[in-house]
Amino acid sequence: MKIIRAVLGVVLLFFLIYPVAAGSTNNAPPTCRLTIDLRDGSRVIGESGNDRLKFHSALLDDLKFLVKDIRSVECVSSNSARLLTVNGDALTVWFADSEVTAKTSFGKVALPVDSIRKITVSIGGATGSRRPGLVALWSGEDNGQDSIGSNDAKLTDMDFADGQVGRAFLLNGFSSCMKIPFNSSLNIGESGSGLTISAWIKPSNNSGFHPIIEWNPSATIPGTIGVSLWIGSRPESQGVLQANIVDSNGNHHILVSPPGTIISGSFQHVAVTYDKAGGMGTLYFNGTIIAQDAWGGFIPLTLGDLWISRRPTDHPGDWTYNKFFQGSLDEIAIYNRALSTKEIQAICLEDNHGEPLPPPAASGMMPFSRNHIRIIDGSN
Repeated sequence: MKIIRAVLGVVLLFFLIYPVAAGSTNNAPPTCRLTIDLRDGSRVIGESGNDRLKFHSALLDDLKFLVKDIRSVECVSSNSARLLTVNGDALTVWFADSEVTAKTSFGKVALPVDSIRKITVSIGGATGSRRPGLVALWSGEDNGQDSIGSNDAKLTDMDFADGQVGRAFLLNGFSSCMKIPFNSSLNIGESGSGLTISAWIKPSNNSGFHPIIEWNPSATIPGTIGVSLWIGSRPESQGVLQANIVDSNGNHHILVSPPGTIISGSFQHVAVTYDKAGGMGTLYFNGTIIAQDAWGGFIPLTLGDLWISRRPTDHPGDWTYNKFFQGSLDEIAIYNRALSTKEIQAICLEDNHGEPLPPPAASGMMPFSRNHIRIIDGSN
């Protein structure tokens, strides 16, 4: 029996550690951000202070994981934690070290492992620089902050859950939504050479209408809707992804996926691009082109407030008024140009990476008990 256990341990160790070892040849590892929830209700957000975390395992003895290969560590008891890796492996472990360190805007801090309830890892893109044209990014890291600029979202009835990249917005389908007040930086239809909308979505169901994102220019042009990306359906065709690149004259340019494209209960990547110069609109699902049309050049209508998970505009004959998204949304990004197919595919291949992360914000640490956190270095 001991021999069988040893053999199983070696096999499992190979499959768990091999991806880590293979990734260790990267000379410039991506920035890893830790969201550390403490047992007293406090939260610390910062960059990982270590490239690796060490664990004990009853089956595999001592383990070392690159932080970038960890999705989360949830402490279920005083000497047991559930480790989830980015490739889906789950293992019962415990920390080999007595503290976990993080670099925050308050300096480098050390947290005793017995004070930790859960660690969630978010990873900056491996390229080391953001894709050109990125205007706004809402990552859902338990807040509505724009990770790129100042276009923070006003949240209504919002919860959060584990996402494709760290945490995600969790929407109830009847009142949860996000409003981003008008800002000229978001009027990409006029200012940019095109546009891209990109997001990870996890709908609770694929029937009915689920608005993902939509501009609302009705304050300037009453009764008008702007550029939008939706999940739509008819009784005979559920799971349809639909983009509407409305132009400044109010004309609708629509791209629709085949029925059944969108499934419920799992994360999938969706994107739409429009290039002014080429006049081409393209709809993507998990990095694959699913609809495309040559419309010619025009100015997309991106005036007004930007809404996520809600259509607030009522106009005659519109049965989709006041609909909401039900499920999870993550890494909602807007660009002022049309990303290439290779760039869209790269977003999908990055798994839990996403765009490179900015430095931890000054608000990155919630109120905490100094009995739990030790300041190692008060400078950044």
